[in-house]
Amino acid sequence: GIRANMMPPKTQTDSKTTTATTTVNGKRKLDSWIESFIEQTASLHSPAIFRKWTAISTIAAALEQKVWLKTGMRPMYPNMFIFLVAHPGVGKTRTMREGTHYVRDLPEFHLAPISMTFASLVDSLVKAKRVLIRPGDDPLEYNSMYIAADELGAFIHKYDNEMIDGLSAFYDPDPYSQTRRTSDIRIKIQSPQLNVLCGTTPQNLTQLLPEKAWGQGFTSRLIMVFSDERIIGDDFAPSVKSHSADLEHDLGIINGLIGEFEVTADYRDLVNKWRQLGESPVPNHPKLIHYVTRRRAHLYKLSMVAAIDRSNALILTRDDFNTAMSWLLEAEDTMVEIFKAGATNADAQAMDEILHLIKINDRGHGVSEQKIVKFARDRLPLHSITRVVEIMERSGQIYLHGTDRNTKLRYFRPFDPTNPPT
Repeated sequence: GIRANMMPPKTQTDSKTTTATTTVNGKRKLDSWIESFIEQTASLHSPAIFRKWTAISTIAAALEQKVWLKTGMRPMYPNMFIFLVAHPGVGKTRTMREGTHYVRDLPEFHLAPISMTFASLVDSLVKAKRVLIRPGDDPLEYNSMYIAADELGAFIHKYDNEMIDGLSAFYDPDPYSQTRRTSDIRIKIQSPQLNVLCGTTPQNLTQLLPEKAWGQGFTSRLIMVFSDERIIGDDFAPSVKSHSADLEHDLGIINGLIGEFEVTADYRDLVNKWRQLGESPVPNHPKLIHYVTRRRAHLYKLSMVAAIDRSNALILTRDDFNTAMSWLLEAEDTMVEIFKAGATNADAQAMDEILHLIKINDRGHGVSEQKIVKFARDRLPLHSITRVVEIMERSGQIYLHGTDRNTKLRYFRPFDPTNPPT
């Protein structure tokens, strides 16, 4: 029932709200922050595409909600959700940590904890409030935070609707409120926003996000970048310092930019022509159907980063369209490979191990089905073992060498195309 004289819930606010005047002082030292980052981190032995997208994410995070582009009636900010996807050992972590080093040095920058519940994510966002005083203009108030997790599983332990829906809600800075009955606290955040950079393997990504997730809003907001390139470096080469004072200096200037982007006629014409052509080439993988609906938003966000990468001028030009489009298409070219690489399920992994067992134990007379079943029962459900062996036989990975007359055991050998069975 309703309690008489109930006290109103407390409103959770940030008691450490900072007030700052942000201005752009000094001249850039680099022609391109992104290209310089890629060059500076060459010694990390990580794919160039990962170093590029880490740099893109770093700039987007540094911009917070200080710059925007008007599309229709509401502003759009350059924040992005970027996933670097690769098999273990490719170099995601090394690159991401280097980008994180630069944002840590920014004044009043809010880097999120890695392991969080949704409640702790909201609490961290509350603490990430900024109030920037702009002479001659209204103060700029917002709550922005950067999630940089080199392993997605450390950030999101399992698929959780509350967390996934919450991340989607903080992609656009719409007002957010939450009431917690247990602590009698009411949370209000006027302009919450996240930038996200996560590393993951294809298998972890496909296991974490079930089929139903690809039809929901969160995955449409993801830009997934895949690489299976392994850089072979010299472990004994003299160490090269990857941190750059010039990169740090210029990112500080980028972090101080404030204002609305202008759009040149050239940029507007290129966007309209692209739309008239159906925004081709359009990714056609079934899991990317909803991603396709946000490609234009991704293009605009990348265009803002492309412009700021080389200049303090908040103007979108033909060059920015072309650069952003090249980045977007480069990422999309690899997205399908993520689903192929992540399709390796438990049965397929067990098949690989069974085949390896047969190869190393085959002495010309095959390996008994009994030994195969004993090995497989530790890797597969019992009802799947016979089916998996049949699939391996039908697919030509193994073949029946013969059956023992006394024990009736069947013996299998690995198929060798250079020496097929007679």
